[in-house]
Amino acid sequence: MRLTPKIVAIVLVASLVPLLVLAQLTVLGISQFGDLAVSGVKKTSEEYLIRAGQEAVRMKAEDLAWQVTIYVRQKLAENPNLTTRDLINDPEFYRIAVQRWGAGEYTWVGAGEIINNEPRGILIAHPTLPRQYLGLDLKYHLKWNQTMPDLYEIAVVKSLAKPETPETVCGYYKWIEPATNKTVDKYLCQAPVNITLRVYDPLYNQPIRLVAGTAAYIDGYFQYLTQNPANPAETIGSEVKKNVDAASQQVYMSVVVALAIAIVFVVIVAVFTISKVANPVVEISKTADRIAEGEIDIEVPHRERKDEVGILANSIERLRRSLKVTMQSLEEALK
Repeated sequence: MRLTPKIVAIVLVASLVPLLVLAQLTVLGISQFGDLAVSGVKKTSEEYLIRAGQEAVRMKAEDLAWQVTIYVRQKLAENPNLTTRDLINDPEFYRIAVQRWGAGEYTWVGAGEIINNEPRGILIAHPTLPRQYLGLDLKYHLKWNQTMPDLYEIAVVKSLAKPETPETVCGYYKWIEPATNKTVDKYLCQAPVNITLRVYDPLYNQPIRLVAGTAAYIDGYFQYLTQNPANPAETIGSEVKKNVDAASQQVYMSVVVALAIAIVFVVIVAVFTISKVANPVVEISKTADRIAEGEIDIEVPHRERKDEVGILANSIERLRRSLKVTMQSLEEALK
């Protein structure tokens, strides 16, 4: 194998192999970082979205409690003997108490009190509860403590846990979807209506306080806001993944450009090697062969060069001169 192809091959390998290895390591690094970034973003996004959804449920419950406070205070001013039955039969109260929001979520109003050291509660307005069940005890009549114990725990027990200083209570409960019969998690918040307001209830035969509540599917709520059926965290994660993939593609494009530049560089090196090194060395070699054949008056090319090729040419020239002197000496000796 001639020297020139070897030099070109060495330059080619020395230029391209490190570049390809670096590109591959870069792409792998981006891919691994991207997977970690997507996972982290999805997890963080989901946490913040859930918190935001929970806060939205809380705010809706407390806003409803404020609206009910205003309306009931006005009705009590008009009728100090106002009862929970009056509110159940009041269309305007029902309009205020039952509101649709978010992804088809709804609000309700209930009432309760600690009676004989036991939390007791009823519903006054609810969009899905049959009207004949309004005003009935949630435990002894509707059996919610047995059929929906976690819902009963939040809506009645925890809601009435601090009768002197009531506060908004929230939590998850299991809900069976009527359409699909599937059990899903819903987030519930129930806010107390103004503590100074009490409405007489015929079932408990005493004034009781009102509460306003709502619940939501957190995922469904954000799907409604984004108008996207996908999980919001998944959507955010997919956007990050797109950016990571775009970065990987950019690396590949940069590698292609770098390879093209490297090939041009190799071609330039090859041309330079052939024209400035290989060809002159071949010429000098042919000149040396002619000198060996007896052409001692031939001119050695490239002696003017100051590089290694010039050194070689001058060495051949000195050899030619020595041979010429020797030949002349032999000729004189033979005369």
